[in-house]
Amino acid sequence: MARVLSVVLVALCWGLAACAREAPPPPPDRAYTVEELAEKVGCTPEFQGKTSDFRQAACATDATRYMLLDFTTDEKKQAWLDTARLYGATYLVGDRWALTSLEVADMERLHSELGGSLLEGDPTMQH
Repeated sequence: MARVLSVVLVALCWGLAACAREAPPPPPDRAYTVEELAEKVGCTPEFQGKTSDFRQAACATDATRYMLLDFTTDEKKQAWLDTARLYGATYLVGDRWALTSLEVADMERLHSELGGSLLEGDPTMQH
C-alpha cells in the first residue's frame, strides 16, 4: 500500500510541475521610464514637456499612436489617470507609469509584456 501511495504522490508532483512549467510567469511589476516604454513599444519618444509630477512623450509605430508617461509617485499617476480616463482610449498602467492608445489589441499585447493593469476610458469620448 505504501508503494502505491508513493507512486501516486510522485505522479501527482510530476504532473503539477509540468503544469507549472507551461504557464509563463507574469511580468514583473516595476517602474518603467518613458524611454523604456518606448523601447518595448518599438517607437521613438517625442517629449511633450516635463512637469514636476510626470514626463510625457508621444510616439508612433506604423499602425498605432501612443502616449507614454512616467510619474514621480503612484498618487500623481492616479490623479492624472482620473482625469485622462474621461477622454476615452485604453490605458495600461503600472508602478509609476502609464501608456495609452486607441488600439485595444496592441494594448493587450503590451499588457502581457509589461504587466500592469488594462483600463478603459469613457467610450463616449473617443474620437
